[in-house]
Amino acid sequence: MVAVDTLYEHPTILGASTGHHRIFSQVSYKLVRALQFAPAVLMEAGQLARLFPLCWRLTDGVPVLVALRSLLPDGRGQAPDAPMHEALLPLALQCFPLVVPSADALVQQHVLFDATIADSPTDIGAPLLMADGRLSKAAMERARKAITFARAMPATEGLTADLAAAGLFEPWPLHFDLGHGEKVVIDDLMVVAASRLRADELSGIVSRHGVGAGLFLSLHRASLFRAGNLLAAAKQAVLQEHAAKADAAG
Repeated sequence: MVAVDTLYEHPTILGASTGHHRIFSQVSYKLVRALQFAPAVLMEAGQLARLFPLCWRLTDGVPVLVALRSLLPDGRGQAPDAPMHEALLPLALQCFPLVVPSADALVQQHVLFDATIADSPTDIGAPLLMADGRLSKAAMERARKAITFARAMPATEGLTADLAAAGLFEPWPLHFDLGHGEKVVIDDLMVVAASRLRADELSGIVSRHGVGAGLFLSLHRASLFRAGNLLAAAKQAVLQEHAAKADAAG
């Protein structure tokens, strides 16, 4: 889970000495608001494809399924129809700051959280552990989602590996001029080639992974059209920033 591991600044084991740490609504954290590429799993493709392009990003040479949330790396320019309600966030962000567990952590039943600061809290938060040592309701809900994501990773990685081994990926470079001297240059994304959708290798992969894999591939290709919404949002964000700077300069 290379891409998931990179999300966390200070992954910490939850225990008696750390249970006092408070967690807040997901959008209270800068990472949730600004993350450009959110790791994704097959089970959430139906929801994510309505909001974001689903593609693969090369991470340490390994293709990782992601939802592209913005063309800009600082969180600006997210599509206006992708509001930051908890239920509409990618699953890896719905559980934040609870950490998606590794296979070892699942076996050892460790609960980890990212001991990072909520820089823009929208509520008073809740402790991770109650006075009796049990997980609080908020922590329990996010821990369950983190485990759900972790358990869905093997199927996602398995399909990804088979697509890569069959040579079905092609680069998906995104190069755009946003105006006012700002450009988008993203060269590490891949998609399943449209020209290979009827390939014998793909039929074999769908047979091995089940009908859900075929549905996912259809959702994946359809989701790529969402890049147009991201481009419009990015241009608007750059235009607004340029206007604000012009006003400030007098």
